[in-house]
Amino acid sequence: MSKRKWRRGPHIQSLDELARQDMVCWWDKPTPKGWFLSWQFRMAVNAIGSNGVVFYAMPYGITTRFSDEEVIRAERRLRTAPSLDGRRELVRLLNEWDRGHGDVDDVIDKIQDSRRENNG
Repeated sequence: MSKRKWRRGPHIQSLDELARQDMVCWWDKPTPKGWFLSWQFRMAVNAIGSNGVVFYAMPYGITTRFSDEEVIRAERRLRTAPSLDGRRELVRLLNEWDRGHGDVDDVIDKIQDSRRENNG
């Protein structure tokens, strides 16, 4: 039996976020993008939100002090790929830059400042 690659994360709140994902968890089952792109619009609207059944698919077995919601916020701000490798790399990057104080936005600011210094 293969190792798990995904675990259920927080609720997806918008159709934009749903469309941006390569993989989601439908209830607790990892489900690829192609499956949910064929849904009718009404079904998709009913499936998202805080009472919905669609959740972010978060990498299984990696740890960080940041919540899943903060990791998703970092993904949006740093424009990393919403894929297994992209999220693993993002958590690695956050852990590398984290000094144990402040929130995820402080860590993202440090990463972005460093990138600006290296590019300019």
